[in-house]
Amino acid sequence: MNHHTSKIVSLVLFLSVLIISCKKNDPAPLGAQANAKFLAGETGKSKSWKLREFTVQQGSSAAQTVTLPGCFSDNLYTFTNNDSQDYAATEGTSKCNTSDPDAIESGTWAFTLDGLTLNIEVDNTQTPNGLFSSEIYVEVDANNAITAIYNGGYTPYPAGVKKIDDNNLILEINATRGSSVYKYTLTFTPV
Repeated sequence: MNHHTSKIVSLVLFLSVLIISCKKNDPAPLGAQANAKFLAGETGKSKSWKLREFTVQQGSSAAQTVTLPGCFSDNLYTFTNNDSQDYAATEGTSKCNTSDPDAIESGTWAFTLDGLTLNIEVDNTQTPNGLFSSEIYVEVDANNAITAIYNGGYTPYPAGVKKIDDNNLILEINATRGSSVYKYTLTFTPV
C-alpha cells in the first residue's frame, strides 16, 4: 500500500469512528417513565402495594409513627400501567366496618415529568377510608393507633416521591388544616 492510499484509508477509518461516536444515543427515560415501571409494572401490567408504615408530623414537632390496625394494613393499592393509568384501593380480608364495600376508592394516577411528584386523581370514593380521595385527616386513639382516615372534603394534595424502586414506595403528603401544617409519610411494600 502506498503512502497516499494509507492516508486515504486512515482518513476513512477516522471519519467512520467519528460518525459512529457522534451518533445520538437513545435518550434516557424520563423520571416519570422509570417510576411508572416501579409503581405499576411494565406497560399493560398492574402492581399492588400495602401500607407498611404511616407517620404524621404536625408543624415542627417530631414525627409520630401511627399504629396501623389490620383493617388498614391489609388494604391493597393497585396501580395499572395502561393508557388511562388506573388506580384502585380495595379492602383486604379485614374491614374496619363490616358494612364497608370491598372497593375503597378509584381513579387515575400520573407522575410529573421528573417523576418526583405522584398525582392521584380519585373520581370514585366508596368509603371515607381512602388515602387519596382528598386531603387526608387521621384520627388516632390514646395508643396512637389509627381509628379512622377521613377525606376532609379539602382539595387533594399531590404526593412527593421520597423513594421508589421495585420493593419500596415512600410518599410524603403535606396538608394544612386551619392553622396547622401536617406532613404524612406513607411507606408501602409491594404485594
